[in-house]
Amino acid sequence: MERVPERPRLWMAVTGLLRRPLLGRSVDAVASTVGTIMALLVFLTFLSLITNQYVPVWMKDAEATHMDEALGQFGEFKSSLDLQILAAHTAFLANQKYVPVTTFTSVKVGVDGVPIFATPTFGNFRADQDGSRWNVSFTYSLGGNDTLVPEANCGCGGSVRLDVFNRYFIPQSLAYENGAIIRSQPDGQVVKGQPAFRVTVVENTSVEVDFRLIELFAIGSGDVTGVGSEGLQARLLGLDLQEYTLIQTDVEITATTLHGPAWYRFFNDTLGRAYGITMDYYDTYLAESDLIADYAADGTPIQLTADNPIYRVQSLWDPGSRTYDFLLEFKLDDAGGDSIDVLPISAFRLMHAYVNVEVGAL
Repeated sequence: MERVPERPRLWMAVTGLLRRPLLGRSVDAVASTVGTIMALLVFLTFLSLITNQYVPVWMKDAEATHMDEALGQFGEFKSSLDLQILAAHTAFLANQKYVPVTTFTSVKVGVDGVPIFATPTFGNFRADQDGSRWNVSFTYSLGGNDTLVPEANCGCGGSVRLDVFNRYFIPQSLAYENGAIIRSQPDGQVVKGQPAFRVTVVENTSVEVDFRLIELFAIGSGDVTGVGSEGLQARLLGLDLQEYTLIQTDVEITATTLHGPAWYRFFNDTLGRAYGITMDYYDTYLAESDLIADYAADGTPIQLTADNPIYRVQSLWDPGSRTYDFLLEFKLDDAGGDSIDVLPISAFRLMHAYVNVEVGAL
């Protein structure tokens, strides 16, 4: 029998080595790799869900809730200041000395973020004594002489303003100006807390007008940016109440303000209810009345005007100063004999309050 030659031991060792599975192709190693990848995918999916779904919804709700809370805090400030004015007026009527007090209101400026996932939403809180300028102008008879009211060129005003740079909810601002709380956002403005203004028809023969000017004097730095709570202090310095009769001219209330559309809507609605002015009125007396609403391409009200034989309310945008020129005019009866009987103003009561305000007083 022929003998088969033996293969070299080296060759057998090599072939045996080649037949063994490599470490990278081990079944256990593949399973571990796939498991690790799946775990990473589950983690990334969960992280993406938190980042793209939960965090935006949570932050939007947090920003919306913060704006509502800040509105309530501005309401507390307005109420405390109104009470100071009421107390001072009561002491004056009782011929008693008024002892000034300082009220304190805490206002949350911004919104805390979600650690790691979302940064905080910052706000800017400031008191600006040049934030608005108001004047009341008319001539009345005093001792047989025509006299101009002192507030005709006083430039009274000022504002306390909170701008919140919301990233998920609509960016909004809150302002306290001349006794009113105003909420504004890119698509509009509205008066949320009404100022002291009243028109009363007396036995259908005349009207009486009550109006208040609040002049704010900012002390301290008056400007804070952040997310925490900041103090807002107010102290009534003085009060002056005058009642004017025998008015000889139109009564004009003018202002330079950032909130012209809000003031336009407030005064137009208030006067419309007092005088019974409706859209039917404008339709009936179209030749004597005028309604103008002119908006820019982005929706900004450039001009808002309600003009009739009784009063005129107007808000005009000034692109140079980037403010609104506001006008409220009570008209005298037209001697030309139109179809509208304008009730004269028998009394115009004007209260002028002087207030110190300080922001960041914690």
